[in-house]
Amino acid sequence: MSTLDDLNAGPRGMAGFVSALSRRMRPVSRRDVLVGATVAAAALATKPKEYALTPVAAYATICGPGNTAASGWTVFCATVNKGVNACPPGSFAAGWWKAADSSWCGGGYRYIVDCNASCSKCTTGCSDHLCDSRCWSCSCGSGSTATCDQRRVCCNAFRYGQCNTQVRCSGGVHCRVVSCVAPYQWTNCTTTSLVDNRTSEHSAPSLPAWGPIEQRYIAMGAQGSFLKASMGPVRAVGDGVGTYVTYQGGTIYRTAATGAVPVTASVNAILLGKGGVRGPLGYPTAPHQSGLVNGGWIQLFQHGALTDSVGTTPQIVTGDAYTVWVANGRERGVLGYPTGPMVTPTVRGWVQAFEHGAIADSNSTQPLVVGPTMIAAWNAAGGAAGVLGYPRTALVSDARGSHQLFRTGELWGLGTGAVRRVYGPVLTQWQRAGGSTGAYGYPLTDTVSTPSGQLTCTFEGGTITV
Repeated sequence: MSTLDDLNAGPRGMAGFVSALSRRMRPVSRRDVLVGATVAAAALATKPKEYALTPVAAYATICGPGNTAASGWTVFCATVNKGVNACPPGSFAAGWWKAADSSWCGGGYRYIVDCNASCSKCTTGCSDHLCDSRCWSCSCGSGSTATCDQRRVCCNAFRYGQCNTQVRCSGGVHCRVVSCVAPYQWTNCTTTSLVDNRTSEHSAPSLPAWGPIEQRYIAMGAQGSFLKASMGPVRAVGDGVGTYVTYQGGTIYRTAATGAVPVTASVNAILLGKGGVRGPLGYPTAPHQSGLVNGGWIQLFQHGALTDSVGTTPQIVTGDAYTVWVANGRERGVLGYPTGPMVTPTVRGWVQAFEHGAIADSNSTQPLVVGPTMIAAWNAAGGAAGVLGYPRTALVSDARGSHQLFRTGELWGLGTGAVRRVYGPVLTQWQRAGGSTGAYGYPLTDTVSTPSGQLTCTFEGGTITV
């Protein structure tokens, strides 16, 4: 039998339970216990529907009616738990009810969960499943005067009992958690439902207001999603464009253009390290996508992507590099995943390395891929800062081999053999002789310096030394 069943069973039922509590908790009056013992019995000075039409201070409208300790209601956990809409340490979900027509849930049901104190100091008085107040893991008080949620903290000795029924004895209600998703979908509660519509507009400044972010959160399962509990209200990014809510497991960002999009806590940490949504990536445009090739994942943003795999570390790809990467098949293409950030080896341009190649650009070229065929030879020649410089054409293949042209040199590979570099006056003389289709044919060695300071390279049809 659950605590809820226990309370309603027997000849005295709830009345006997309340009388016993009032005797044990003096000087708390029997009336005080009744107020806290059941939300349905609490007296509200103003009903929610009337409240919506009654002139009050703007700040007070956030908290709704019955926002003082004198009203008898219990404070919201977000108010006393550093903004976190979850049971504080030492307490646990003990029971729940719902309230209809809540503006905080878009006019639908709002679910309120009591977080009851544990009997951490002693277990006396547990014959009725509520230990004496001196045993509780928290002390009776009220919310800070710095907030309009000045309701009771750990004062109301009561337990509905539909949650964590294996805990046979508990303290009073420490605070309340709220959700627009039924608690049996995200914590250890039964489906037994109780109702008190007078609490539909109760809230606190540290809880997210209804809007696109909350709607997305609900669609994901609210506390049952990877985001878990909210850690504060809707906040402005500060750019005049976006808003966000932080959760235990991540963040949801929202703009009019992108909508509300979640990111995991780990992705958000990387994003913040790269300048946040005001940095090169911008706002997320699609959720985190996992299950990619080689155990990889990706999340898309306005100006690029953040991605990783088993064999790499998290990297961002933005701007022209992202455009070229996508055009070449992204992580499934010739380049694979990025292995480093965009760097500027010279003042003329940039390079970003990938598993099987690189993308490079300069002020006199366009963004181009140096793929798996050429990347080792290009890097051996010093990359963009070396004797070949930045790529100026894509890879070209024919019946005999392949080649790629760079600003100050070329790479050529005969068949499946080694790729060779040709540059400087050797390149000029070779081109005058017809290049790969002329008398010299393909290069068989790299162009290198001689002890006398000349450059030399051996080709199929001979050697050029200049």
